[in-house]
Amino acid sequence: MEDEALVKKRYSIPYELFGEAFTVFQKKFVFPRNRIMSVLLLIFAAGNVLNIMYGNGETIGYVLVLVCIALAFINWYNPRKLKRNLMESVKGIENDVYTLTIYPERIVIGTVLEPENEKEPEEYEEVFGEIPIKEDIADTEIYLSKNVKVIERKNFFMIYIKKSMFYVVPKETLTQEEIEIMNLHFQKQLDKNFICEASK
Repeated sequence: MEDEALVKKRYSIPYELFGEAFTVFQKKFVFPRNRIMSVLLLIFAAGNVLNIMYGNGETIGYVLVLVCIALAFINWYNPRKLKRNLMESVKGIENDVYTLTIYPERIVIGTVLEPENEKEPEEYEEVFGEIPIKEDIADTEIYLSKNVKVIERKNFFMIYIKKSMFYVVPKETLTQEEIEIMNLHFQKQLDKNFICEASK
C-alpha cells in the first residue's frame, strides 16, 4: 500500500523565479569551490612570477603564469556563461506544468503533458494510424537521503540532489499550511541538509 501524500500540488516556474533560484544554487554549491580553485591558481601564478623575478625563470615559467591566469578567468567566467545559456533555454518552458507529491520518505516530481490540439490527419496517418510524437515523461522520485539538500527561501523551495540536479517549487502555489508542513517535514527528515532561509 502506497504511503499517504503529505502535500500534492501542480505548479509552473516563472522565468524570473528560476533565475533567482539558479543564482542561489550557484552561490551555495558552485562559487565556493570555484573561488578556492581560482585562489590556488592565482597563488601558483604568483609563485611563478616571484621565481621569474629572482632570476630562476625559464620560458616555461612565463607559460605557467599565463596558463594559471587563463584557468582562473575561465573558472570565474564559466558559471556566468552557464547561467546565461540556461536562462535562454528555459524561456520556452516557463509555462510547462509540473506535479509535486511529498510522501514521508520521498518526493515525486512529474511533468504534465497537455494533449495536443485536434488537427486534420495527414495522409500517412490515415493509412498507418496516428504516429505518437511525444513519449510520456517518467516521474522523478527523490528519496530523502543524505544526498539531498533542501533550501527554503522567501519565494521558493529548492530541492538539490548532490552533483546531479535541482528542482524549484514556487511558494506562490502553496498554502501557508502546506509551506509549514513541508518546512517541518524537511527539518525532521533531512536535519542539517535542510537550510531554512525563508527571510531571504
